[in-house]
Amino acid sequence: MSNLDFTESQYHQEIKDLASDLYQDALAQNDNDHDLAEDAIFDNGMLSELVDNHQWVIYTYSNELVARFSDNAEAYRDCYDNESIGQIVTDKGLEGMKPIIAYFAMQQDICDALYELEAFKEAVA
Repeated sequence: MSNLDFTESQYHQEIKDLASDLYQDALAQNDNDHDLAEDAIFDNGMLSELVDNHQWVIYTYSNELVARFSDNAEAYRDCYDNESIGQIVTDKGLEGMKPIIAYFAMQQDICDALYELEAFKEAVA
């Protein structure tokens, strides 16, 4: 999806699509081995790269929508304590937090969607 303006349902559909595509790409790159694909996604940076390069994280208007529509808008708190957040806000203003919030929210939403994929569930079972 290339539109920077999106609805909540479009956001959640994009998350599902990204999760599915990510898992399929990881499987294709790892001879359909679930364990290697999972390592590629979580340990070797596929997920981080996907989220970091997504236009909804990059652009301010869109990252505000990500924070609004995400089921995990507080996920950044797992990596940033109050002191760190305060320093970012002091250095960059509230605008400096928006891409951080969007990044961690989208990353966690995609993780949650991965674990909901039927193919992923079947491979783990």
